[in-house]
Amino acid sequence: MSVRTAVKRAEKLLSEYRVTAPPIDVESIAEKLSIDIQYEPFDGQLSGVLIRDKDTDTYVIGVNKKHPENRQRFTIAHEIGHFLLHEGHNTHIDTAITVNFRNSQSSNGTRNEEIEANAFAATLLMPEEILEEYIEENFDGFIDYNDDKQVQTIAEDFGVSTQALMIRLGKLNWFE
Repeated sequence: MSVRTAVKRAEKLLSEYRVTAPPIDVESIAEKLSIDIQYEPFDGQLSGVLIRDKDTDTYVIGVNKKHPENRQRFTIAHEIGHFLLHEGHNTHIDTAITVNFRNSQSSNGTRNEEIEANAFAATLLMPEEILEEYIEENFDGFIDYNDDKQVQTIAEDFGVSTQALMIRLGKLNWFE
């Protein structure tokens, strides 16, 4: 697997579900993939978890409901990325299930699977074409990254944090 493959898979998913405008409805995408979302107050730095019980074809994304909504959305997108891209790790709790966890180390991007899931999530939540169209229509194709209000408006409209938006814009070479 590679980041490029993760990005292509997110773009394909957006195309399959005919997503054309922000904010991307990640809950609806999860539902279409037969993934249930459960919001729970996790302790510590745990943002989310993907649980797969292949024996019963049950798939659940657990999301830390203590976190801000934009972080919850990123967690859901990240876990959808794991669902589509990675096998998961076996855990035995009366039955064999596979699990992917998203915690504070996930955002550091030190493991290939986490880097790929983060790239998938960023592409899913802030698709390049939709982001470009939005910026063209609303800001004449120019972003002043020193304009906190402008950056905050874009982030809110896409349902992401300003940090996630700035990272995505940087990766798309908007600041050259």
